[in-house]
Amino acid sequence: MAQDGIVKQAKKIIRVAPTLSTDAYAQHDVLFTATEIPHAVSGKGGCSKLVAMYVLDKTNTDSDIHFVFSEGSTVLGTINATANISDSDLTALGINGACYMDGSQATIGAGLDNARIYQVMPLSGSAEDSNSMLLLQAASDSTSVYVQALLSSSTTPTYAADSLQLIFHLEV
Repeated sequence: MAQDGIVKQAKKIIRVAPTLSTDAYAQHDVLFTATEIPHAVSGKGGCSKLVAMYVLDKTNTDSDIHFVFSEGSTVLGTINATANISDSDLTALGINGACYMDGSQATIGAGLDNARIYQVMPLSGSAEDSNSMLLLQAASDSTSVYVQALLSSSTTPTYAADSLQLIFHLEV
């Protein structure tokens, strides 16, 4: 504990590469299933603050994506098919929250050949968006949080199995 009872939070950057299908996706398909963000919180059952998130897209697909964060690793559905999770499994998943990536808003796109970098959080634009953050809670017996994604645009992208890298800036 710091002076005057103020606890200083440690900061860290965690990178994960979800496994993707190499077949063409369709709108509302599960892009990737529950992917572990290891040590996302400092202690079992802990909570951290996701203050920024970036996506490195090595295929330059220009697709819109919804990311879902949870305590558990039950999948939303099969990769490259629509999400078909039951109501009870969705409730038990321990959803932390969600965020959206607009494929037309690459932070760096034109300057890179065959790749894009997207800033997902904090959102760019209005003043209230620049203060966006998401709390991440781990299950009581874990320090990991999970992320999975749904393709929300009407594009039909194809990826290599390791085309995306998710970059999380955390205060733990």
